[in-house]
Amino acid sequence: MVLLKESEKLEDLQVGNLWIIQDSEEYRFTSDAILLANTVVAKKSDVVVDFGTGSGIIPILVSYKRGVSKVVGVEIQPQLADMARRSVEYNGMQDKIQIVNASLQDYALANCDKKVDVITCNPPYIKQNCGDVQIKQSLKICRHEVAVTLDEICQAAGRLLKNNGRFYMVHKAERCSEIFELMLKYKIQPKEITTVCAREGDAPYLVIVCGAKAGKVGLKWNKPIVIYDKDGDYTQTIERLYGEANG
Repeated sequence: MVLLKESEKLEDLQVGNLWIIQDSEEYRFTSDAILLANTVVAKKSDVVVDFGTGSGIIPILVSYKRGVSKVVGVEIQPQLADMARRSVEYNGMQDKIQIVNASLQDYALANCDKKVDVITCNPPYIKQNCGDVQIKQSLKICRHEVAVTLDEICQAAGRLLKNNGRFYMVHKAERCSEIFELMLKYKIQPKEITTVCAREGDAPYLVIVCGAKAGKVGLKWNKPIVIYDKDGDYTQTIERLYGEANG
């Protein structure tokens, strides 16, 4: 197996001696994915599926930090799926993490009889034909809703989740009402919301939403996550989230 291809390099995740392959010419994971992975609550026996897994960062962190032994990362772009698969193998996690090269819509249809416990998703944030539409197609698929829409993501989650299974998604705060509407459309009851602010007192720019399939009505607001302190350094919350070994 060729570990690194041209323009790729290994990056230290600074936890558990884990490393991940990143390509300077392709989409790179952001802190949003790390925040989402650190928010997920999962048992060792749970089956977890990550929609749009990209480099595989969420499956790697969820498997390590939560001890989950069955995680599937679904990625539509073959070059990203291949890169994620090589990262999984480099970390010796191939017995716990499977990377599937498929659209999440097709994956959900093909596996709707195999209900899962947890679904995670760090989706494209930008609606089709909005934002910078001149970027290369592989980057556009990661950032824009050209290969999958928010509606299709929620529909796929509704198909795959068992009753009371949990759906975790990070997204732009400005689309919060749309997220709630679509989750409810597919019988996923919003249960928890965590806002993410750059600094104390700032309006949130991200939300991390957790919903439960066929869950009871009742929404819990968690304490906001603040990224930077007044000196511009990471807050203690961020340092703890990024470095902790287990939930």
